[in-house]
Amino acid sequence: MDTVDSIDAAIFYSSIGAAVFGLSLIACQTDTMSRRILSPLRLYAKRRREQLHKLESAISESILVIRNHVNEGNMIEARVEKEVIDVLLRKEEIKELAEDICNMKSDDQCAPPVIVGISRDLTIAKDQWHIFLAYPDMPSLQSDGIGKRYRRRVQVPIVEFCEELAKQFERKMTSVALCFIADASSSLASQLFTKILRECRKEFEIPTVQEPAWMFTMALLMRKKSISPEICEKILYSLCRLESYRYELAGMIGKRHRTVTFILPGMGCTNVILPVLQKLFPCERHIFAYDGCISSVQRSLFLNNGGAKNNELPVTATPRGVSSSVPFATLMKDLPSIPTLLSKLDNKTAGIVEAWMSSVDTLICLKDNERANMYTPFVCRMEYLFMSDSKMDSKQSEERRRLALSNVLQYLTGSRSRALDETTMDAAWSVFTDIKKEYDNNVPRYAEVNQALRIAIEDTVFLHKMILLGDKTLPDTVQPRKEWSLKAAKKLTSCACCFPGEDEEEENEDETQEVTPDTSTTGSFASKRDFVDGKTTFAFDPSVFTGIK
Repeated sequence: MDTVDSIDAAIFYSSIGAAVFGLSLIACQTDTMSRRILSPLRLYAKRRREQLHKLESAISESILVIRNHVNEGNMIEARVEKEVIDVLLRKEEIKELAEDICNMKSDDQCAPPVIVGISRDLTIAKDQWHIFLAYPDMPSLQSDGIGKRYRRRVQVPIVEFCEELAKQFERKMTSVALCFIADASSSLASQLFTKILRECRKEFEIPTVQEPAWMFTMALLMRKKSISPEICEKILYSLCRLESYRYELAGMIGKRHRTVTFILPGMGCTNVILPVLQKLFPCERHIFAYDGCISSVQRSLFLNNGGAKNNELPVTATPRGVSSSVPFATLMKDLPSIPTLLSKLDNKTAGIVEAWMSSVDTLICLKDNERANMYTPFVCRMEYLFMSDSKMDSKQSEERRRLALSNVLQYLTGSRSRALDETTMDAAWSVFTDIKKEYDNNVPRYAEVNQALRIAIEDTVFLHKMILLGDKTLPDTVQPRKEWSLKAAKKLTSCACCFPGEDEEEENEDETQEVTPDTSTTGSFASKRDFVDGKTTFAFDPSVFTGIK
């Protein structure tokens, strides 16, 4: 992937990694002492404060990296930088900016702006949040949607701007579908889908917005209730449309699939972001990818200890070491005894376990109410792709992997009714084989989970009874089959912590009908008739052309 300024980003992240490692060593010693002298409840509160600080620091670092890139690798003082930024505060200016963005054409010199960051400007107002935008040269746009050269720079109050931008996009018809990928695998799913779509861009022509830092920031603002929920919905809606609009004008979206993929920034924020995205875009495609808790802990610790290749990430992405290990939302309200069990784990492991549990809990809660919220995702079990089944020989395991990969790519591309052509599938399989080799090479480097730690993690996961037993455990996981279904009835008796047994899953033929979303539902932007239904075969609602309202 041709990531912009990968060398500068790698150097920057390496310096951050060294500093984080040193601080982590001190924090580890401090946490060990805290576990001895503090009660579980006080230890939990202390860790939550530290996690919040870690989130805020990660956001500041991400914005700094993006600013550095936009300034063409030059670190510019804030005072000097302000001289080249247009600060728009008046209502007329904000409205004109939103209109200009929505009226941009593919032959314009500038592409729709890249989101640099969301922050407060204390020189203007202490309680007002601003969004910073940078307009890239259209010819300089790369496959990751980021430009090499930038022209105009803008700072504008985010609430007023996104409210106006949402109005403009509501009026603007689009033929582009969106696919949102949520994660409970410590970013393994992000690596898989991003690499396949980018290295096979000629075959798929589906651009990817990978773990955007601005969405990570919004998750924190929503968690802290810094902005009202209604306004947050408009911000998320308008910024998602803005991201896809840039790819559309740049001609990076193919004629076959007409899709832009959004990968949510880590499993820690799933609890906050996913329900809102489902409400805003109920008719678009959603994928929920999960791994076992033990595997997720091992992978996240690997990322935290320098195993992440940050030069694989675009400069606009959130560092994976943070996004996979820090939970935004606490489970203490529903699981009052969780502080006691988490106190038996070190700080990092406790954060990863709670982040994984909160992500899986989000899936379960949404599925429990799917008739109302229309959440019918492709539930993708990463074990089908990356692990071998003891009951299968190597050939059978490979066939299962290829089927599982084909199934999820069919859904992602909106090609469920037809198989992917052999050329596309062969290209995707070739990239997947490389990813699988890298995965197999990294596994021996993962932190070892001894028996005592495994038991402590499992005891914590078992607190959530719906993760532990019955058909509520990661419901509707798609089985690798030629005739696959988003809906399945499963009889599970083992836990998601170690994965349910294969022979315990049975598909009920009476429940294989996919839920058809009601595109006339009110209360969400994407359910209006002018927008794409990513789960149906129509790119546009035919009633728009027949006069039916």
